[in-house]
Amino acid sequence: MWFFMNTCYLMSIVTFLALVIAFFQSFLNFHVINANHVTFMILTSILYAFTETLVIFFYVGTGVSIKEYTAEHKLDHSFHKRSIAIKRKVYPPLLLNMLFMVVLFVLVGAVDTHRIPLLVYDLFFLFCLIDYARIKIVQNDCFRYNTQIILEMSGLK
Repeated sequence: MWFFMNTCYLMSIVTFLALVIAFFQSFLNFHVINANHVTFMILTSILYAFTETLVIFFYVGTGVSIKEYTAEHKLDHSFHKRSIAIKRKVYPPLLLNMLFMVVLFVLVGAVDTHRIPLLVYDLFFLFCLIDYARIKIVQNDCFRYNTQIILEMSGLK
C-alpha cells in the first residue's frame, strides 16, 4: 500500500510539472524534448490519464482490502463504511477534473487549427491547473484518512 500511495504522489508531482511546462509552452512557444506544444500535450495527457487512473485504483484496491480484512477478522463494518465515505469525497471532484482535462486536451487541436483563440485556451488551461491543484489537496486529505482507517483497523493506532 505504501509503495502504491507514494507512486501516486510521485506521479502527481510529475504530472503537475508537465502541465505547468505545457501551460508556459502554450504561449511562450518553446520546445521540450524537441516537442512542440501539441506533441508535449499528448505526452502530458498520457501522464495525466495514468496518474489519475492509478489514484482511482488505489482507492478501489484499499477499499476492497478493507472490506475483505474486516470480514475475515470479523471486525466492525464501520471501517468499510468510512472507506466508502472517502471515495464519495474524492471521486466527484476527481472525475470532474478529468472531464475538464479531456476538454483541455481536445482544445489543443482547436487552438492548433485556429478554431478558438489562444487566450480562451490559456484561460481554460489556467483554470484546469488550479482545479488540479485543488484536487490534489482533496486527494492528500483522503490518503491521510484512508491510512488512518487501515492503522486503526490493524490495531496500530
